Amino acid sequence: MANTDDTSKRTPTQLERFLEVQRKKLLQAHSVLHCLYEVLLYAEAEDAVTYAEAAHLASVLVDDVIEQLDSARLQPMIEALKREASAATGGDQVREPNVFYIS
Repeated sequence: MANTDDTSKRTPTQLERFLEVQRKKLLQAHSVLHCLYEVLLYAEAEDAVTYAEAAHLASVLVDDVIEQLDSARLQPMIEALKREASAATGGDQVREPNVFYIS
């Protein structure tokens, strides 16, 4: 059966490629933080558990950013920006700004 999804045929923009590279870097940082958390959690040092909790918090924060940078979440905003740019004809037009809410 043929795939009718148009998004599978289009090539990513420079912005989309940049965001995906940055997202991959954050995934790597998340992995390092998670490993650090596991090592510190079972370390013998006096403050190791405190440091483990700090590494875990940093890992959770990075994970939240990774989720927000997911292409599925960003795609509607990117498409709106493209539409806005193609509709901009100059002149003396006054338009309401588009507001994007990320939850």
